[in-house]
Amino acid sequence: MGQITHVLLVDDNPVIRELLLQSLSPLAAVQACGSAAEATRWAEQQTPDLIISDYRMPGLSGLELLAKLRTSFPRMAVLMMASRADIFGPLAGCSPWVEEFIEKPFFLDDAITRIQRVLNRITLSKAAREGAASTSVRGTLAQMSVVDLLQTLDIGQKSCLLELHHAGQQSEMQFVNGQLVHAALGNLSGEAAVYAVVGWTEGEFLIDFERIECQRTITHSTQSVLLEALRRFDESQRDGETESLETKTLETEALPKPGCGAAFAPDLAPAM
Repeated sequence: MGQITHVLLVDDNPVIRELLLQSLSPLAAVQACGSAAEATRWAEQQTPDLIISDYRMPGLSGLELLAKLRTSFPRMAVLMMASRADIFGPLAGCSPWVEEFIEKPFFLDDAITRIQRVLNRITLSKAAREGAASTSVRGTLAQMSVVDLLQTLDIGQKSCLLELHHAGQQSEMQFVNGQLVHAALGNLSGEAAVYAVVGWTEGEFLIDFERIECQRTITHSTQSVLLEALRRFDESQRDGETESLETKTLETEALPKPGCGAAFAPDLAPAM
């Protein structure tokens, strides 16, 4: 996925701005600004794919900056940095316009991980929009999760074949105008194949915009299939944690206990 992603970073705190700039520069073309006014001027020179903005700044706030830029850049993704009180207060109704919130204060590594996920989604979205010029897109599931892939292709409304490769297994999913119409994994097909692969976190993916097939094994919407897949995955994770806890409990109960036929030597160090 070789497209350049342009990021507009806006924060009046020079320390935070510099830390984020240094960390994000290897991942995208980043322009750092100390105010909303400066950011507006830079946006006129280079269309931003993503704006990362602090919420509370002198002059225009991050929310006011977003309102000012949305008309000119409707495809621009937005990531807002704000306190927990602001996220659940004045920003509570902004979810439709904000891709992700980063709660302040934050650990730099956590923030970069979340920003990286947004950057990956942007790259794939751009590739989907430019599918006519580029017939295929390759990547790894470490870059883009199965969930991110399904959501992005749904939003992009493109027709394509998605191949997933993981631990010697291969799954194929067919999209028509963004709608997931077919999925296969070994002997599984339809929704069952989606449920089986949604938890894959390692492997590769290939999106082929030229392979358009008509087989249909899925009748529900992409979002409803994805929600059910996530529900089943979360349930399996909880069951696995419960089973692990029960196993540890049984192993602990099986250990010999003092006074039950086992030698017991208290670990007492001599007094100094």
